[in-house]
Amino acid sequence: MPKFHHLEYEPSPPLKAVESDLKPSTVSTFKLTVDQLNALKAKAAANSSGTKYSSYNILAAHIWRCVSKAMGLSDDQPTKMYFPVDGRSKLNPPLPPGYFGNVIFIHALITQAGDLNTESFLDTIKRIHEGLKQINDEYLRSALDYIETVSDSSTLVRGSHTFRCPNLIVNTWMRLPIYEADFGWGRPIHTGPADIVHEGIVYLLPTPINDGSLLLVARLEISHMSCFEKLLYEF
Repeated sequence: MPKFHHLEYEPSPPLKAVESDLKPSTVSTFKLTVDQLNALKAKAAANSSGTKYSSYNILAAHIWRCVSKAMGLSDDQPTKMYFPVDGRSKLNPPLPPGYFGNVIFIHALITQAGDLNTESFLDTIKRIHEGLKQINDEYLRSALDYIETVSDSSTLVRGSHTFRCPNLIVNTWMRLPIYEADFGWGRPIHTGPADIVHEGIVYLLPTPINDGSLLLVARLEISHMSCFEKLLYEF
């Protein structure tokens, strides 16, 4: 039997709206320069009492807050954020770094949009940091136990209903050596997802110039994208 509550496998909260049908969405790519990333990190460090948070924690918190505001969610609207977790180093004994099987677990946090709008940026970072900190061998084995208790595994399949407004998932490819893949024609000039099928999916990618800047690729509703872009660059 699972030892933990596995929110990540529960249905995503629906949008509290009269019209909740799928709306047209679009994919956009945004660049975050080193100076912009440093400004965001400085904002996070301003009141952190010396505690250091990962770049992913900081970026995921900023993105969640920006997306929530861009969606225009009501204060009482639950919003759920999903986080892919590499289980190789979390399991005990750990799997080797070169293990090529699928050990990607999905963690999730849920809160009301009003809380994201009123709490400080640092509080949102802490929310994500504390959520991810509990992912260890015991938690992941509990997740496996939970999956074994589900009689219909199709209910665990994630799709458009999972990540669509008012929810999202932030995937990070920031540390993947994707620009080292030289197949005889030289280094790639661009790599990224060929397509983002579902609304609410975000990727964080390195850039080909390897200067510490990042690309953010997201599929959001067309009506939300311009507001998201504006908020993304407001630090």
